[in-house]
Amino acid sequence: MSFFVIILLLISLLIYFFLKKKILSLVKYFTKFFEISDFFFTFKLFNKSSSNVHVKQKNRRLDKNFAIIIQGPILNDSNFTLETINVYSENFPNIPIILSSWEKDIKKVKGKINKNIHLISNTLPPYSGYRNINLQAITTKNAIKLAKKLNYKYVLKTRTDTRLYSKSFVKYLINTIKFYKLTKTSKLKQKERIIGTSFTLRYRLYGFSDMILFGNTKDLYNYFDILSEKKIEKKIYNFLIKLNFKDKNYFLQKEFCPEIYFFSEFCKKIGKKIKWTTGDYINKLSSNFVIVDNNSLGIYWKKSNKFENHFSKDPMPIKNSLEFSFSEWFNCYYKNKKIN
Repeated sequence: MSFFVIILLLISLLIYFFLKKKILSLVKYFTKFFEISDFFFTFKLFNKSSSNVHVKQKNRRLDKNFAIIIQGPILNDSNFTLETINVYSENFPNIPIILSSWEKDIKKVKGKINKNIHLISNTLPPYSGYRNINLQAITTKNAIKLAKKLNYKYVLKTRTDTRLYSKSFVKYLINTIKFYKLTKTSKLKQKERIIGTSFTLRYRLYGFSDMILFGNTKDLYNYFDILSEKKIEKKIYNFLIKLNFKDKNYFLQKEFCPEIYFFSEFCKKIGKKIKWTTGDYINKLSSNFVIVDNNSLGIYWKKSNKFENHFSKDPMPIKNSLEFSFSEWFNCYYKNKKIN
């Protein structure tokens, strides 16, 4: 390589790093003035690579009963899934990570993943189910099965297209589940509450989000220990479209959804009858579950649109399905606690 080429490369690198810093500075500056019609506008920047993640405390004291599950097809765009594993390994070096995917995906990444990561290779089922409900059930259930075998008390179920950037979510989730304890009657068939996130939509009855869940290993195994059949999906769909509600605070999305199926079937398993009313749904969320805000976990969803805000003059727009926030869940929890 000639001296001229080396100089050219060095100059190019300097220009790249200079422009990168300048662009970030400009973005941060101009966000102060971003407005869209009657709305203010904001967005976040997330590090794409684990090499940009700086951990201040490498030897943290972490709960040894905690395992992280990443399930689903491996996302290669921006090396997303593998970088997510690297981020968790950097932030929580003592916590086991279980990657549960499909045979073809696991074969491709075997040589690229740290030996401390548990890999589960799953076989595709004959019927994937509506919105791949059976694919999620299989990859999640088999991962939790391994966590149970390894005697981990708690599991965090995530997806291959999501990433949690918070460096304190382990402590936060464990403290939350310990603080909001189940009543003695609820403990008969459920060990502890299950924590979900504000991916839960306000206008989907019994639509507790299954994207990211945290809870006792036995409870989450019970939650995903189920497979769907086409005739069952059709039966539930036909039932849902006939329902009508006067309560405009909640809207029933009239289609069969994996979230509704997982939630309703789990409630049946723990002896709670589904009444298909908004009041019953709120009561179950208040008594047996917790919803935390996505922001509290630093969640980034690779497949979502990149804007968090819903633009509408209607405070409760049906089309924009507002998220169910922690504050709203807490108000329901407090009201339910006072009644009981």
